[in-house]
Formats: sequence, structure tokens, C-alpha cells
Amino acid sequence: MSLDLLNNILNNAKENNLVQNFIKELSNHIEKQNNEIKNNSLKQDDCLYQVVEMDTDGAYLKNIDNNQVSKENDISKDVLDKIGNDTILRYKNGNYIIEEDMTQKFFDSLIGIKEYKEIQEKFINESNIVQIDPSTKYKVQERQKDYTILNYKDGTIKVPNELIPFFTNNETILYYKDGKFNRDI
Repeated sequence: MSLDLLNNILNNAKENNLVQNFIKELSNHIEKQNNEIKNNSLKQDDCLYQVVEMDTDGAYLKNIDNNQVSKENDISKDVLDKIGNDTILRYKNGNYIIEEDMTQKFFDSLIGIKEYKEIQEKFINESNIVQIDPSTKYKVQERQKDYTILNYKDGTIKVPNELIPFFTNNETILYYKDGKFNRDI
């Protein structure tokens, strides 16, 4: 009987040790990822970045081309004092510059959730999007005032601009998933 008790204690100790090792490895991995984000500088000349979060000594920026997010501490105080979440910046000649017109266009393009859902439902009902193969890739053909024309292997489709990601151009490839278009990065 005491041998069974000893075996139970040893097995519990092994399981506890396994859990502790897993937690330790997971913590190390998370810390490593956080350090990579902090140390990974996005700076690409003439590239656009969107502020995703302000910090006390900088900002987290998302590279518009590849959606990578990185903390940037090398933003001038003058620029830091003027920006907020979703501000668009351009990195040029070693400095971040506020893209005021583009930032304003971005804010002007934002709509409420209710209006978005209404546009989305109308588009789904009036288009053949649900009959198109879900793995289809779409290429932006032309962006007009109220809609964007997308090419795909079987033809074209006209999509309200509110359903198209803001940062698209004629080279952008999109896919349709869960009721919305996403950039294919």
C-alpha cells in the first residue's frame, strides 16, 4: 500500500514538473516574441505606416504593404504630439512624416457598423459572390468614386468601396472570406 502511495506521489511530481516546464517554455517563447516586436524596426524608405496604438515613448506602426506591426521609438516629438491611432505616416529620408490628406481620406471612408452591414447584405443579395468559388483571388481593375471593379478568372464584379480595404491599388489581390474582402498579403 505504501508503494502505491509512493508511485502516486512520484507520478504527480512528474506531471507537475511537466506542466511547470511547459509554462516556462511558453513564457520564454512569449517573451522572445515580444522582444522581436520591440526590436524589429519597420523603417522602409517611402513606405506607408498606420498607427495602430500609441505608447508613452513611441507608437506601434503597421506596415501598409505587409501588415507587420512593430513598435517604433524613433518618431520625432513634434510628430508624436500630432498623431493618434489610425494616422497614416510615411517614412522618408530617415524621418516619419504625417500624410495628412491620406489620413483624412481614411477617416472619411469610415462608416458605422449598421451602415456597413446594410451595404454588405445588399451586395451579397445583388451579386453572385456566394456562388463564386471561395478560393477565388480578385485583382483590383479600377477604383471609382462609389465602387471598385474586381477581375477574377471568370469575369468581373462591381463592389461598393465600403467593402474594399482602404489601402488597395490596381496591383492589389483580394480574397473574399466571411462576408468581406481582404488583401492577399
